[in-house]
Amino acid sequence: MLTTGGMTGRLDKLERAGLLRRSPDPHDRRGLQVTLTEEGLRLIDAAVVAGLAEQTEALSALDEQSSRQLADLLRELLLATER
Repeated sequence: MLTTGGMTGRLDKLERAGLLRRSPDPHDRRGLQVTLTEEGLRLIDAAVVAGLAEQTEALSALDEQSSRQLADLLRELLLATER
């Protein structure tokens, strides 16, 4: 969903911020491997924790029956996409 130029621009910004590093792909001279730095990993971990907290907060509005119904519907949707 991004052009190569769009991806390069995003990676450039993240690299300048110290969140990732790029290195040559040992299996393909045309490519690069992108690795998160320690700071990048810390940021991702914090984002995941914050995202899970938001999801938990949103789901807390549902009663037990609605929560079960949602879980059933999501399971059905997941199975349909795996076919």
